Amino acid sequence: NLPASVSIAITSGAQTICSGTSVTFTATATNGGTTPAYQWKVNGVNAGTNSASFTTTTLANTDAVTVILTSNATPCLTGSPATSNSINMTVNPNLPASVSIAITSGAQTICAGTSVTFTATPTNGGTTPAYQWKVNGVNAGINSATFITASLVNNDSVTVVMTSNATCATGSP
Repeated sequence: NLPASVSIAITSGAQTICSGTSVTFTATATNGGTTPAYQWKVNGVNAGTNSASFTTTTLANTDAVTVILTSNATPCLTGSPATSNSINMTVNPNLPASVSIAITSGAQTICAGTSVTFTATPTNGGTTPAYQWKVNGVNAGINSATFITASLVNNDSVTVVMTSNATCATGSP
């Protein structure tokens, strides 16, 4: 018999994730035998269980995930234990999204028919956040960071819902 070579390769559901996201890594063994042993590692430190897959939510940016396979196939094995390829993770921080509004033209106390301009100031809105202005909870205005109206009546409440397009935005809309 020719010697059988043992190898292991891993794949992941994603290599770029948001902090706290669940990622599953899957190992594919060659000549692992009927009950191979798996030792997962994150940055060279033991992690996971003795399984062909490893799921975690605790990865940090630049973490490297590998697995070591110890084959129980016999006879004539070479390369056991075998170390897999390394998957280097990009983990983006979570960005809490929020928005505040201010009157930028006009006043909070006005005469009927007076024009008032409201401006939204987003936090972690991304490059092109979406806006839905509301008057008393009813959609008004256009998808813009400003809302101009001359139709307010006493006790009207003006709000805006901002939907962020930032990577890893939380709390959006």
